[in-house]
Amino acid sequence: MDNLASPTVYQSSYQPGGYSGGSSGYGAAPQGSQPELAGVGPRILAFLIDGLIPGGIALVGYILAAVFVVGGASTQSQGASAAGAGIGILIFFVFYGGALVFSLYNHIVLVVKNNGQTIGKKMMKVRIVKEDGTAITYLDAFLRNVIGYLISGAICDLGFIWALFDARKQGWHDKIFKTLVVAA
Repeated sequence: MDNLASPTVYQSSYQPGGYSGGSSGYGAAPQGSQPELAGVGPRILAFLIDGLIPGGIALVGYILAAVFVVGGASTQSQGASAAGAGIGILIFFVFYGGALVFSLYNHIVLVVKNNGQTIGKKMMKVRIVKEDGTAITYLDAFLRNVIGYLISGAICDLGFIWALFDARKQGWHDKIFKTLVVAA
């Protein structure tokens, strides 16, 4: 293999959990074999897990903001009410910003660092690979997991539902950016 060539998923030096190959998809794959496609169920659960974490962060921010707004309003003082509302709005934006940053970190940075796995995908033992077998890059992760998810969700989530009926279990975000979700 040429040193300048992009390593394939099967030639990646990253071997999490001590996997050495075989049916897990890590290491060298037998000639002509394709990794096993992940089922839609584990993909949905991974997506939900990945949404619960930033959703929980946002929920805590919402509750804290509401406490400050209601607490300020209950004092019957215009100054305290304004201060409570201001602090509540600040807390709201800080926690929602934190949730957004965490979500982007999970869907872009961790996907590349964890060989195609977000936290949810790691828990459900599935991962993202490119159709040509090369490792996913930061640009690939951004395009698929941010832009692609926006496209797939734009029309009543039809792009996500598409994976239920597709032979290769690909949603629109997978088809557009040439990725597959496989068993890890």
